[in-house]
Amino acid sequence: MNRALPRTYWCHADVDHAQAAGPLDDLVTTAPGPAVAWMREAVRWLTPRLDRDAFHRAWAWLGDHRGAEAAVQSLRRGQGYAYELPTSDGNWRWTAYPVSALPLLPTDPPLRSHG
Repeated sequence: MNRALPRTYWCHADVDHAQAAGPLDDLVTTAPGPAVAWMREAVRWLTPRLDRDAFHRAWAWLGDHRGAEAAVQSLRRGQGYAYELPTSDGNWRWTAYPVSALPLLPTDPPLRSHG
């Protein structure tokens, strides 16, 4: 049987400055909408800490609802999506990638052979 693996979306955030603190926990979700929502929420969380220019760039991206929908569609088509925001604290990057999820093994006790 040749079944396709279920698709999930892996979301990740990182910054190139070791001193910068942020919501760097990854997320795995089964739909592209929550992946983009996670990215947007992470950017929104960072905005009070940004300098004026980075703040305006971040809010312009957050206000681009067509862009957010295009990101969801890109993920649905199997393409990754990234948003990058240079700041005075470092270069932030949020990414979401479609990945195939391996099925988990059942939690039942293993079968034992009799012999």
